[in-house]
Amino acid sequence: MLPLAPLQEGLLFHALYDEGQTDVYNVQLVLDLVGPVDGGVLRASVQALLERHPNLRAGFLSEGLEQTVQVIATR
Repeated sequence: MLPLAPLQEGLLFHALYDEGQTDVYNVQLVLDLVGPVDGGVLRASVQALLERHPNLRAGFLSEGLEQTVQVIATR
């Protein structure tokens, strides 16, 4: 668990402010897949990406804590 940097605190605030809308700070590209998708290949591709870039496994926890913290999920 790591404390949030000031920039992360600001981005989290904006992400939570209006949960019903697209988070324009974090979502820069949205893709609509048309046609059949091989779920196994898609899962394997995402897993390879997450293993290569640990920062993409980062998340925030706040429930039951005094302040929000950053966690990096294990593989």
